[in-house]
Amino acid sequence: MSAAQAGKQKLPLEGVRVLELSHIVAGPSGGMILADLGADVVKIEHPDSGDTSRGSGNNGATFFTYNRNKKFLALDLRQAQGKAIFERLVKGADVVFNNFAPGALDRLGLGYEWGRKVNPRIIYCAVKGFLPGPFGDRPYLDELAQMAGGLAYLTGLKDLPLRAGASVTDIGAATYGALAVVAALFRRHTTGIGESIEAGLYETVVFWVQQSITTVQMTGEDAMPRGERTSSGMDDKMGWGVYRLFPTKDGSQVFIAVTGNRHWTALCEVLGFDDWKDSKEFNTNRKRSAQKGRLAERIKAAVLQYDFADIVKKLGERRIPYAPVNTPLGLVSEQHLNEADRWLKLDVAGHGLKVSKLPVSMSETQDFAVREQPGTIGNHTDLILAEIGYSAAEIAAFKAAKVVATTDRMFTDLPTE
Repeated sequence: MSAAQAGKQKLPLEGVRVLELSHIVAGPSGGMILADLGADVVKIEHPDSGDTSRGSGNNGATFFTYNRNKKFLALDLRQAQGKAIFERLVKGADVVFNNFAPGALDRLGLGYEWGRKVNPRIIYCAVKGFLPGPFGDRPYLDELAQMAGGLAYLTGLKDLPLRAGASVTDIGAATYGALAVVAALFRRHTTGIGESIEAGLYETVVFWVQQSITTVQMTGEDAMPRGERTSSGMDDKMGWGVYRLFPTKDGSQVFIAVTGNRHWTALCEVLGFDDWKDSKEFNTNRKRSAQKGRLAERIKAAVLQYDFADIVKKLGERRIPYAPVNTPLGLVSEQHLNEADRWLKLDVAGHGLKVSKLPVSMSETQDFAVREQPGTIGNHTDLILAEIGYSAAEIAAFKAAKVVATTDRMFTDLPTE
């Protein structure tokens, strides 16, 4: 620990034990958030198959991304002895976090009603397709939620809905679930009672597009897909006169956002628009928005006179909001992320990888770190079972019965159903 970190407080969730029953993105990302914040997260996987993402076709990238700072227990919950081990784990745990299919834990006899009898303080959190209602038991996925919730429509072109380029719904729903877990932990200090939490993919997307939902109720007109406007078009209803991409002389693009009069005046000075700078024709957002096509045409011509580095230097000096169009590969070497120490370093399966820290900074708390690398299936099985009181002989017997396992397998080849 560095001298700067020595006086910091411990991570806020140290002492909290989480049992994670999850796979792919939604459950693992929520467990990772809690783990990065200091929780002791035990990821429970089937001894044979493990997390589905261990067998995915992207060389384990998804698994590596969302499974740091966890311990790995290989446990067959379908066997009676496996359920008994899980019961002992629940007795000493604070949270069970899962994204199994709706009702899967109940069908195993390990749902919340069972768990609260074992441990009245236990908090269950399920990340699932829908919250309770007519569709509450439907299986669902990130992209389906983006389609049904309106995000793909708003993001795409006319008759061509487009999903976001990342698993935003899975991660978003899991984040809200983790937030609710922290809230339930806080309240439990006074009540001593746990909670059953559900976080819905569909409802998460609807929550995100609420601004558009409110707008269309006020106007009586449905929203236009954002791909038809904003970045490449003129007709966006954000209310900003300048809010779009502009090409530069060297073939790059810069997004410029003018959301207030100070930005407008500064942009006019940067681009030499002395005739527009103090003009009453453009002295409010509403006036500028009404003539965004005219503004965009002149700004485009002016920006095209600059190379990207030159125009962004001028924009930055005048504190005008701007952005480049970065790619994932470009972000690996991006200045802010590297100089601000926003990466964690993984060393897994022969790869040295940068992964993003949680997107928060806490002034009095130890910085986030990799305390555990993403592990093999059952990597910590012996340790965890010993912690909850099983002897070496009992652990060996469980292994012989294939109730638990310790393996060196990072990846799996899952059978096709």
